[in-house]
Amino acid sequence: MFRFQLCTMKLINSNIFGQIKNPKSFDELFQSLIEYENSNSNYQARMWRRQGNIEWPIHSSGYRRIKQKDESSLADYELRLLEQATHSGYRFHEGRQLSDMELLARLQHHGTATRLLDTSQSVLVALYFCCVSNPEKMGLLMGVHTDHLAGCESEPDARKYEEVMDDIKDTDTLFTWEPPVITNRVAAQHSQFLFSELKENSWGSLVLPREEGATKFYAISPSLKEESLEILQEVFDIRQFRLFPDIDGFCQANSYAKDEYSTYRW
Repeated sequence: MFRFQLCTMKLINSNIFGQIKNPKSFDELFQSLIEYENSNSNYQARMWRRQGNIEWPIHSSGYRRIKQKDESSLADYELRLLEQATHSGYRFHEGRQLSDMELLARLQHHGTATRLLDTSQSVLVALYFCCVSNPEKMGLLMGVHTDHLAGCESEPDARKYEEVMDDIKDTDTLFTWEPPVITNRVAAQHSQFLFSELKENSWGSLVLPREEGATKFYAISPSLKEESLEILQEVFDIRQFRLFPDIDGFCQANSYAKDEYSTYRW
């Protein structure tokens, strides 16, 4: 089997994440993404997260919304969300009742702030969102290796919210969960969530694994954002219109701020 040689990539010092890779081009970034780390390893199966600004720590939207930054307050907040959403009729979807985690996932994908951190199984999707956010700023692409995650893919989670929280309580473990396709966006964005007990640390408020190679960071410069966005849209057909295949996404893609032909490839 052909193996890529490890590429020598420029490193920069970031205020939050320390010394991280700073690819100069799309080609250099993707050579690093698909190379073997050593002769005995496989390709890197990771959950990918993006941020438009490298100066932001890794926080969930739920953490950013609550006033008291502690686990008890976050759990109380999410329980209130579940009660209010149930009262409003959002627990029922396409003829069935959603579990607590499924309901949280549905709320998250429609813009509600929860502890669930959006990630993608696809690095291309994560890179797209990095490129369209804060295009003038240095961005961040983060990949967490699946060997360092608890949880699962392609399995339902019918437990009560309190049971899920009992599992993560007093642990230094990052959990993952793949939601069912309760919205078209979930499928289009290859969505998977990361979550943990709220714990303040230098990288943010999630328990990200610190073992060597477990969590990788790439600094995505404004020029690389511009180059990557063009390639992602024109070569891979990854664009807003495809990633938000619902009426909200259609309307946003055809808003006054978008070029009138932005939904077309050619």
